[in-house]
Amino acid sequence: MTHKGVARRLRRMGLDIRSEFERKKISTTSPRTMTPDDVRVHLVYRRSLGQTPSEYSHELTCMTSFFDFCENTAVRACLRKYPGLRPARGLVRHQPLDDEDVSTILDRMSSVPQIEDYRLLRSYAMLAVFLGCGCRTKELRLIDLRDLDTDEWVLEIVHVKGEASYGSSRSVPVPPVFRPVLSAYLKARSDNCPEGSIALFPSVHHSFEGHLSANTIRKTLGFALDDLGIDTDPRTLRRTFGQQYLDSGIDSIESVSVLMGHSSTSTTERYYARRRNEKAIEAARRTWADEEDSSNTSSTDHAEGNEPVYGKNCEKVRTPGFEPEF
Repeated sequence: MTHKGVARRLRRMGLDIRSEFERKKISTTSPRTMTPDDVRVHLVYRRSLGQTPSEYSHELTCMTSFFDFCENTAVRACLRKYPGLRPARGLVRHQPLDDEDVSTILDRMSSVPQIEDYRLLRSYAMLAVFLGCGCRTKELRLIDLRDLDTDEWVLEIVHVKGEASYGSSRSVPVPPVFRPVLSAYLKARSDNCPEGSIALFPSVHHSFEGHLSANTIRKTLGFALDDLGIDTDPRTLRRTFGQQYLDSGIDSIESVSVLMGHSSTSTTERYYARRRNEKAIEAARRTWADEEDSSNTSSTDHAEGNEPVYGKNCEKVRTPGFEPEF
């Protein structure tokens, strides 16, 4: 969580606690003197709002850290007294787009450069960056024109999550299927954007920086999704980015983690992408095939009076089924 995110959460928490005090639900508004029962009232209220397990967990972590800073153990005491208020474990990893939707998007990309409607073309360009480069909404909206290298087709993502603290910039290659779309968009952009705008996706009403808001990004993306008849969002597109690379046979989950900007592979596997069960079965079967081939080769060589020669006349076994879409 970023410093700004913590500050927003604490401000909102303060407003909620003040409201609870005014309704005589708790004994005080001071984090130094609140009791475990006061904390219980607040946590029960937050849960009643229908928060997701992840959001509730962030809420509890923030509150615990703040009360510890104030030398008050009320939150910890509350959780010992009321263990049912602890966040649920085993958070569910949401699913990426299914293969049919991915194929629909990739098939449509070939005809996108012929689109004359700038609004729709810009929407498809955003879709290309979301799905092809795995950007978060904040990262996409703050991309500058200079961050996209169209010679090497590499996107430098500078304004990452947690850029003021733990985050670091990363470079992501643009898959070939999305390059014609971005080329067409860049050509149309020069005729439809204010002169001097540095944003890759600038506001048409402002010059210079003129970056779009997150809400405008989501609204603009919706034009392409409506055209495709697909109901999704930037987070699902980001999960699909990771899963597609993993399914396509990239060398390791670590490479996917680096491309997604995660500090560890555990985040990638838990929330975004993990080897599918059918892919694990295929890998197991390939292992059996390799063992059988090795056994047969060994038997033949010994029968002919020769020593086994490993690695000769062997072809790499390709994963059947899914072929890399990107």
